[in-house]
Amino acid sequence: MADDERSGGGAAAAAQVLGAPPNIDDSTMEDILFKLKILNYETEFVRAFPQGNFKPLNRAYFVAASDNASHQFFYFVSLCSWLTQLSNSREFPPPAQFDDPNATSTNLLSALRSLDVASRDIAPTRLRQGSGDAVLTVLSLLVDKALITKGFSFRQIEYPPAAPERDTADVDDLRGAQSSAAIAGGSDAIDDRVVDVDSDEDDDVFVKGGAGGAQKADDEDYIVPQVSADAWKLEVERVAPVLQYRTDDANDWRSRVESAQVLHKAVEKMYPDIRAMLERMGDDIAKVCERIQKREQTLASQFQEHVGDYRNKLRELNSAQDQLNEAGKSVSQLSAELNAVSEQLENVKAQIVEREEKSTDVGPLTRIKESVIKVRSEIKEMALRIGILQHTTLQFTLRQSRAKRTAKSGYDNADSSLDVIHEAEVAA
Repeated sequence: MADDERSGGGAAAAAQVLGAPPNIDDSTMEDILFKLKILNYETEFVRAFPQGNFKPLNRAYFVAASDNASHQFFYFVSLCSWLTQLSNSREFPPPAQFDDPNATSTNLLSALRSLDVASRDIAPTRLRQGSGDAVLTVLSLLVDKALITKGFSFRQIEYPPAAPERDTADVDDLRGAQSSAAIAGGSDAIDDRVVDVDSDEDDDVFVKGGAGGAQKADDEDYIVPQVSADAWKLEVERVAPVLQYRTDDANDWRSRVESAQVLHKAVEKMYPDIRAMLERMGDDIAKVCERIQKREQTLASQFQEHVGDYRNKLRELNSAQDQLNEAGKSVSQLSAELNAVSEQLENVKAQIVEREEKSTDVGPLTRIKESVIKVRSEIKEMALRIGILQHTTLQFTLRQSRAKRTAKSGYDNADSSLDVIHEAEVAA
């Protein structure tokens, strides 16, 4: 529970209803800051929020536009994201610093509608400013929703009963009894009486009594003193030096009143001379301003032709600057085209060089000749091997035939045949 007092005159403020449509005024930001402190935003948001490095708010941060409007808007949407998370909603995640303000404002309004705290008078264009009534309205609605989610509520202030006022007549009786005791007891009793008269309790009695208490005391019977007037005067003359207050105490209201009176008299004494001095100074300043204005008019009339020439030259300079910018753009375009053509030319040159190298290269022909020679040598070797194999086969065949003939006709004929065959092989 928390108490919120905004009414004057000692009256108790009515209990505030959380979630009600906020009434935007000069104290709205202070109320929002008070509720954020209840939610411990200085520790849970300022120090722990992961998207940015924030500082604690002041009482006028979102009331007017800041010098850095983008950071102010980012602070606002980040705080709204944190408040929606406290309200058990994930519809509005923490934004990035360079997100689109329009999209971020639209997403925030969608999150508010999902929380059932949206206001029809709020537009995304009013939120992207980062300050103003719309921003304060959204923050007030979200912080109330977060407090309601946390189970927080306000209650009315309960003041203790006022103490009964003391009657003025009883005070007068008490003072009369103290005076009689002081006269009978001597200086010690007088000193005690002085302390009692200057006490805070008696001051409170006189303040509370007021004019009504004095009228009541007049209506009652007068108190009959029991001390003679001469004895009273003697006692007053004796006690008067003791009752003098100290003027060297800076906290004494009497010394302050006297110093204020002295200063007031000094101000009244110096005021006429200072007023005359200030009036003369004001007259002199007015004359100087008038002379400056006349001089400015004279200079303007004298240099009017020069001003016209300057304006014409400035127009010509602006036109020349525009022409220069256009020429620069055309040069940039032509440079880009030149770079593209140069790149194509380099590619064509590379292709031509590659084809020339391929057309003048004799390496393949040399390799073909070497391969032909190698193939011919291999053919010769193969022919030699084939002849040897044929000879071996023929010899084997002849041997078989000779063996057959030897078995039939004898060895002589076989030897003559072998000699003939041998001679034929040698001749071959």
